[in-house]
Amino acid sequence: MDRIVNEHEVVGDIQKRTYRVKNVWKTLQGEGLFAGRPAVFVRFVGCNLWSGYEASRERDIQRTGASCPGWCDTDFTKEGSTSYSAAQLAQTIREVGGDIRFCVLTGGEPLLHIDAELMNALHAEDFFVAIETNGTLSLAGACWSEQEQQLMAPDWIVCSPKLVQERLELEFFDELKIVVPDYMPRDFTSFTAKQRVHTAQNAPLPLLWIQPEDGPRLRENQRLAIELALEQPQWRVSVQTHKILDVE
Repeated sequence: MDRIVNEHEVVGDIQKRTYRVKNVWKTLQGEGLFAGRPAVFVRFVGCNLWSGYEASRERDIQRTGASCPGWCDTDFTKEGSTSYSAAQLAQTIREVGGDIRFCVLTGGEPLLHIDAELMNALHAEDFFVAIETNGTLSLAGACWSEQEQQLMAPDWIVCSPKLVQERLELEFFDELKIVVPDYMPRDFTSFTAKQRVHTAQNAPLPLLWIQPEDGPRLRENQRLAIELALEQPQWRVSVQTHKILDVE
C-alpha cells in the first residue's frame, strides 16, 4: 500500500522531520470508552485506502479492496494543511487545548505520520495520547525508537478495521470498532484476540463496538447493529454522541 513520504525541513545543517496536519481543534470525544471527555483532536492528511477525492472513490475501492472509500465523508486532503515539527505540533495542541491533556490523533490514517519523536514530544507536554487507526499499518513500523530501542506507542489505540483481518498489520489495540454492514463482527474473530484487556471491578471492560454506517441507510444499519449486539453481548452498539450534541 502507498505511504505518504515523510516531509523534512532543513534548519541550519540539520534535517528535521515534519508532520502534515489538516486541523487541530478542541472538542469532545464522541465515541467509545471516553465519549464525552474533552479532547484536542489532530487530523493528519492522507490515507492509504482512499485519496480523499471524489473522483477516485471507485478506483480506490478496486485498488485496495476496502469498502470505506465508497462512504467515507472525512476531509483529510492536503489543501489547507500545515506542516509542524514535533515540538511545534505538541505546543500547538497545548495552546489549543488549554488545560486539556487528552489528545486524539486521527486522519485519514495517522500511522502514516506519527513516530517515536512525536510521541515523546506529546508525552513531554503531559498528554495522554489516543489514536484512531484503520489497522492496516504496524505500530512498530511507525513508532519504534532506534535510539531508545523500544516501542513509543500511543497510550490508547482505537482500531476500526477497513480490510479483512488477514491483511491487518496492527499488533494490538484497546478498542475495536466495526462499521456495519460493510464490515461485520464475525469477520474479525481472530483479530479480536489482539485486544489489550482492561478491567473494572475485576471484570473485563466490553470495548468491542458495532457502529452503524452513517448516511442514507442509517436506520437500517442501526437496526442491524442492535440485532448483532443482542445476539453477541460481548459487543456493544457505538453511538456517535458528537453528532447528537452537534460538535465537530
